[in-house]
Amino acid sequence: MRVAWVAAVLEREAAELLRNRLLLLSILVPPLVIVVGPVVLGKLAAGHALQAALAASVLAERPEWASLNPEGLVAAYSFQQFLIFFLMLPAFIPLSIATFSIIGEKQSRTLEAVLATPIRTAELLAGKAIAAAAPGIAGGLIAYLAFAGLVRALYGPALFAIVSAPDWLAATFLLGPAIALLSVVLGILISSRANDPRTAQQVGAVIVVPLVAVVIAQAAGRFLVDATGYGLAAVGVLVLAAVGLRAGSWLFAREAILTRWR
Repeated sequence: MRVAWVAAVLEREAAELLRNRLLLLSILVPPLVIVVGPVVLGKLAAGHALQAALAASVLAERPEWASLNPEGLVAAYSFQQFLIFFLMLPAFIPLSIATFSIIGEKQSRTLEAVLATPIRTAELLAGKAIAAAAPGIAGGLIAYLAFAGLVRALYGPALFAIVSAPDWLAATFLLGPAIALLSVVLGILISSRANDPRTAQQVGAVIVVPLVAVVIAQAAGRFLVDATGYGLAAVGVLVLAAVGLRAGSWLFAREAILTRWR
């Protein structure tokens, strides 16, 4: 694979992204909401305490939280629910970029011109995949760092220690990038068959269903995922992404692209 060709695709994709204001808003607005949301919720929950049964269940999963006062426990529990939302950024942002990028090529009929160049199919897809995954990964990491900084400033070191614990780090720095890669792979696979970006995004949004299930289970106090759980999930997601990449290589054989994307 020739790096120069991949870099050329990256430059082209970045220019297209900067021209698409709607897509830029879909990248910039969600991180702001996810950063501010938990902090505001934590302040609104001040003065309240968890129900005794729920508090006992939470402390059974997180005995290190026993030193927190009732208000601190409410804030910690609220923050833990929003951890999953930080994983949705690497899921939605790359999916949006990948579907608009690939289907845009089909709608504007520029694909034949691109393939007329000496670029290899693998180089074209690699450039598009990196261009789609990078903003999602960066958005998730920047949002987390901003959120952790706000928690440190507004809530103090005790709650900052919770949002910088191994489970948060494993989720943000391991599972988040893995989800971004899987999201790009799904975007590529679905876009090869779909002609409408919205349809492709709706189908690809299935990746969020397991995350929503975890949110519901955690909110019910049934369990709180730890660092090991997030690490294992990252491995599983990477395996799925690898399988998807192999499928994508088959679907995007050069001859198939020229015949199916008309």
